[in-house]
Amino acid sequence: MVEIHRIPLYRTLTFKVSLALILFFMINGVLLVLWNQADLLNEMEIEIQTAYRHTATEISEELQKNKTDTQNLSVFFDSLAFSYPGMELFLVNPDGKIQEHGSYVPSSVIKPFVSIDVLDSFIRADTSDYPIEIPIPTASDLDFVFSAATVGSTQNPEAYVLVTMIEGGEDIQTSWWEEYGSLLTRTIVFSLIIAALAGVLFWYFLTRRIDRVAHAVQSYRAGNNGIDLNDHGRDEIGHVSKHVGEMMERIDSMFDELGRKEKMRTELLASVSHELQTPLTVMQGNIETLVEHRAKMTEEDLHQKLEAVYNQARHMSALIDDMFDVAVLETGQMKINPEPFPMVELVEDVLQTYALLIDQSRLTLERNFTEALQTVNADPLRIRQVIRNLLSNAIKYSQPGGKIKISTEVKQNEVLTFRIEDTGIGIAEEDLENIFKSFYRSKQYPNHAIKGTGLGLHICQHILKLHDTGLEVKSRRDVGSTFSFDLKLYKEVVTI
Repeated sequence: MVEIHRIPLYRTLTFKVSLALILFFMINGVLLVLWNQADLLNEMEIEIQTAYRHTATEISEELQKNKTDTQNLSVFFDSLAFSYPGMELFLVNPDGKIQEHGSYVPSSVIKPFVSIDVLDSFIRADTSDYPIEIPIPTASDLDFVFSAATVGSTQNPEAYVLVTMIEGGEDIQTSWWEEYGSLLTRTIVFSLIIAALAGVLFWYFLTRRIDRVAHAVQSYRAGNNGIDLNDHGRDEIGHVSKHVGEMMERIDSMFDELGRKEKMRTELLASVSHELQTPLTVMQGNIETLVEHRAKMTEEDLHQKLEAVYNQARHMSALIDDMFDVAVLETGQMKINPEPFPMVELVEDVLQTYALLIDQSRLTLERNFTEALQTVNADPLRIRQVIRNLLSNAIKYSQPGGKIKISTEVKQNEVLTFRIEDTGIGIAEEDLENIFKSFYRSKQYPNHAIKGTGLGLHICQHILKLHDTGLEVKSRRDVGSTFSFDLKLYKEVVTI
């Protein structure tokens, strides 16, 4: 018994697609957060610089108004820091050195010099140029300034006032996480939920159905037949399921047919053995009589014995020919050699061969051939075999005193129809669809001792199929049967 294996979860399409979705949403979410964060910071910088652009000017005016001396600068800046909480104030001399700074939160200067060129560019810039970044003296990695202005004239400034955010350069990452960390967390959770839902839907609509097909195939391989694979889906999986189911049904049908043929072959072997044994026994008995009592036999007795041996030899030859033809048919090696020949002459030749048997069976033979030339294009040897088989059956299945009618008919100057009718025992309706199968013999008449192997009509039908035609039958029980087939008329090509 074949063991049915299940695919591990980590190898399934559902798992792989869900994992891909999780990674996709997470990466997408992080990139969106970073992208939005950059945009938000940029907009915030523009808004802050625009809103506080005059703050440094106000401080500069306050310095000039109060004429604060150098000794009181520290106290003055500390007092301003209380008025502007959240900001740091710097006084920069014309050389760029920081002279004083003040802030609400204690901090220390890390960068003692500021670029005067950058300060001048910042002071002359318009709001359309914002945001403009200047390194913050009390931070190691921040470059953002709220405002800047000159002390004294713009052309010859005495000093510069620089206003920045409160120190916090090392705290910016913490503040960023506080602002965007929750968003990232929600993004990851949302990604997991979406991926889980997508995985469930993917499993229900795809993986589950594929898994069902795979299990059905494994179960079928294990020997379980009759599996229903109708997926009822109109997509690719439904299409595949339908065709796999049809393939299984076809294989089952082929195995059933093989089993049926094997059974028939077994029955045929027994039948052929019996069929061969009977003529061999008759031949052996007659030959033994001829050998031992030849001197005492009259000419009439001698003729009868030799005729009996001859008839049995013909019977054996016909049986062996049928077996050979079936073998050739089943291997697809039977070929035909079409050539033009007169149909009526071939039929008459066959009738002449069976004339004695028809007389002995006390049957009436009726001919109805059209007078027109009936030259057909076919294999004369194979067509002769078909007619002989049909005529032999008509004789075998007809009662003494019956009638056999053979006729030909030309249709539309294109085809010739050959027809043979008898008044025999007929064929039961339920047997009509099986009579062309190999080895088939009707069991409708169990008490009717008619010899045969059930190969004749099967061979005839295959021969006619090679001629692009087929054998048709009409029959009624205890009334008779009619067999007919068409052949193409031969048309001679005239060349000028």
